[in-house]
Amino acid sequence: MKEHNNIIKSHKKLYKSGKTWMVATLLTVGLAGGAAVTGTTNAHADEVTPAQATGTIQAGQQATDPELANAQSDAQKQQATIDSANAQLKDQQAQLSDAQGQQSQAQQELDQAKQAQQQATQNDPAVKDAQAAVDQAQQQVNGQQQVVNDAQTVVNNDAQNVQQKSDAVNQASQAVDQAKQTVNQASQAADQAKQAATDAINQAASQKTDEAQNTINNLENQGKAQASQDLNNQINNVSGQVTDAQNDVNNTNSQISDLQGQVKDLQDQEKNTQADPNIKTVPNGVIDYNKSLLENVSRNNLWASDDLSQNNGNVIPQNIYVSPDDDKTADNPNVDKAPDTSLSIYDNYYTTDFDGVHGQMTDAQKQELAILLLNEINHAREQRGLKPFVMTEQKYQQAQVRASQQSAQGLEHNQDDINSAFGQDQYENLAYIPVDGGANMLGLLNNASATLSSMLNADASSDWGHRENFLEDTGSLSANAAFGFHLTDDGQYYVLTFDYDLSNPDSTPNMMDRIAQYQAMGPITGDAHTVDNSAQINDLNNQITNLQNTLASQQSKLQNLQTQLQNLQAQKANVQFDLSQLNADQQAEYNNAKYTLNTINDWKNGQLANINKDGHVQEAINKLNQAKTSLTAEQSKLAQANQDLKNAKDMQTQANTNLQQAKDGLAQLNQVLATKQAALQTAKDNANASANQAVKDKQAKLDKINGKIADLNKAIEVTKATIQNAQAQLDKDNKKIADSSQPTTPTTPAKPDSGKDDNNKGNQPTTPTKPNTGKDDNKGEQPTTPTNPSKPNTGKDDNKGTDTPVTPSNPSDNKGDQPTNPTTPAQPDHGNASISDQAGHKPATSDNGSEVSDNTDTKPTIVLPTNDSQSTVNAQAQGTATMTREQYKQQQAQLPQTGNENSKAVIALGVLAGMFELGIAAKGKKEF
Repeated sequence: MKEHNNIIKSHKKLYKSGKTWMVATLLTVGLAGGAAVTGTTNAHADEVTPAQATGTIQAGQQATDPELANAQSDAQKQQATIDSANAQLKDQQAQLSDAQGQQSQAQQELDQAKQAQQQATQNDPAVKDAQAAVDQAQQQVNGQQQVVNDAQTVVNNDAQNVQQKSDAVNQASQAVDQAKQTVNQASQAADQAKQAATDAINQAASQKTDEAQNTINNLENQGKAQASQDLNNQINNVSGQVTDAQNDVNNTNSQISDLQGQVKDLQDQEKNTQADPNIKTVPNGVIDYNKSLLENVSRNNLWASDDLSQNNGNVIPQNIYVSPDDDKTADNPNVDKAPDTSLSIYDNYYTTDFDGVHGQMTDAQKQELAILLLNEINHAREQRGLKPFVMTEQKYQQAQVRASQQSAQGLEHNQDDINSAFGQDQYENLAYIPVDGGANMLGLLNNASATLSSMLNADASSDWGHRENFLEDTGSLSANAAFGFHLTDDGQYYVLTFDYDLSNPDSTPNMMDRIAQYQAMGPITGDAHTVDNSAQINDLNNQITNLQNTLASQQSKLQNLQTQLQNLQAQKANVQFDLSQLNADQQAEYNNAKYTLNTINDWKNGQLANINKDGHVQEAINKLNQAKTSLTAEQSKLAQANQDLKNAKDMQTQANTNLQQAKDGLAQLNQVLATKQAALQTAKDNANASANQAVKDKQAKLDKINGKIADLNKAIEVTKATIQNAQAQLDKDNKKIADSSQPTTPTTPAKPDSGKDDNNKGNQPTTPTKPNTGKDDNKGEQPTTPTNPSKPNTGKDDNKGTDTPVTPSNPSDNKGDQPTNPTTPAQPDHGNASISDQAGHKPATSDNGSEVSDNTDTKPTIVLPTNDSQSTVNAQAQGTATMTREQYKQQQAQLPQTGNENSKAVIALGVLAGMFELGIAAKGKKEF
């Protein structure tokens, strides 16, 4: 029963004033108390003895004080309650005895109806016919099952036969493999015999052959060397002429190039001095390629409109869109207001000649980008009425150190690294700026602005922490902030760091003043004048023409010499031996060597051609032929074994087909049997339809009586609980009276009779059991004790229909009677929804004072009513909610009543405690 569950609801409001967050938390705690009645007790009338008047009011002296009088009055009321409940218990037990008699009679009638139902089914003709049909179908199924079993036996036998044939194939295959191995060994032996014979023949001819071949080679080399020397002499001569001709051509070309360079310089001087070549026209003015983007935009006022809804034709941003606080994910309505940079008039902006980034940003360019980005943030802050950030040179240099640390590249807020870079903790944002598209500073500024926009307007995954850091309300202080940049190891991104603190807000000089300093220098313009170099250019052109004619002649001569040289080099590379290159003695020696070589080669070739006639070779060949014959025989046996295996598998396939057909027939007969069994069940249902209804009626009657008995048992247990509770309070009242009327000895009140022998333990009141709710004991709708929430309310609406309980916290020391706001659990910073890997960080303390909050959980104290109005029961920890004696007495008077068999007993005695707590916590570390 959800309406009876203990519910702790927390409604949290967040307030922000200056540097301090205020959290007000309202908790309403409902604690259900009193006697809880659950479970089931089945008591029989002959086992229950009505409880007697179980209490007496303690006699004593006449009450002389209000406390004693109240105790006596309350004792009388409790005695009356006991007497009334005992009378009611007796009536309930009588009703239970009567219901149990009805239960026995109803059970007998139900048994008789079930016996009549069975007889009606057994004697019906339709049932008998249907049973006969079922028996016949069952016989057919049994016969077909035997057919299936026989077919299965054949399949099993065929499987054994297949296995035997497969084993025979394996054996034959092994024999073939052995025969192949024997053939390979014989073949190797034959090859070795041939190689030995060949080696012997070659060795016999080698010595004479080598001597004759060496003589021939030496004489041929001598002849070719003489021919090459003659060609070398010719080549060296022509090569020298080529070198001289090439030098002439090079000198002439050099002179022409020098003259042409002079002409170009004179022409460029005339052209470029008309206007400074570094001055380029852009919409609304000019830019100077010799100066930075920041100086150009500041001196020539080329800023885009500060009002984002307006388009003034300029492309360098000085403000950035920030979505409304009540709709942080709203789309930027000004996206169509920007200039169309695809037009050619903007081309001069987008070139590496204009403040280009070559490899990576220089330190000057990093300072430039830091100023441009902080200028955008400051404009957005000013529109919200916030003080702008300042950026000192020292802070800027510290930011570059922070950006170069490995933890920054991993977007990790490493406390040691932050302290190392800045000397203290910082408010920090971390993100990446893509390098792609940032070939000059304007392109890189656009990439960086997109990153800032995502951190301001698409930061839900970081709980808007980046946005909060950029838009921090510093009051009247101008926080000292700086952007840092460092190229990642893979060269794909710049790490962007944004850090600030309030420790030195008035440091100077402020790097942001450079914009105003550039503006004070005045606009950039280009000076114009005219230069005429036509006479010098004409004279130089005439000299160039004459040299070009000389060059053509020199090039023709060089080409002819190069062709001649190439031909000689080709001849040398292909020098062939000719007998005429040798003298008469050398020629005779050469011819004798040739004859000797030919004679030996003829003998060797004849021996090698008849090598198989060698005795050892012939023996090896004979063994090889025998091995091949044996292999052929084993292969024939393997082929026969494979054929036998195929035949056995064919028989197995047919047997499997027969088995499947038999199984299909069995399945069909089983379907027929199932149909006849269904018809038999239908006949049985028709035969005992009226008898079935009689059984259902008798069963319903018995169930109703059983329900009545269960209700009476519940009511009896409730009444006993009422007596026990009243007796307990009466005992307390009697003790109070006895204590107030000493020295009279109080009389011990009698205990209610539970109806059971407790082994001489006295008439002790029966502990009330829980009425049967009809549900699992562990799942009943019982009020539950509120538990501490597993985590504090994060302040977000999760749309789950319930409020998350919030455990109140102890007041923070030195901050008055206001508990601190529950600490929001840390959550991993995976970056921004629209940004690849972003993270954030806020310091644990600020410089505005101590910001360490005390988050010790506290729990409410529940005070139960007693005769002593000052005593309390500490249920959890500190903080109490007391109940007056008059409130308790009024609750005691509201005792549960029992009635007829439909009455339901309810006991609900509870205490409702309300607690209201306010929490205040100073802002701590913010990391995003």
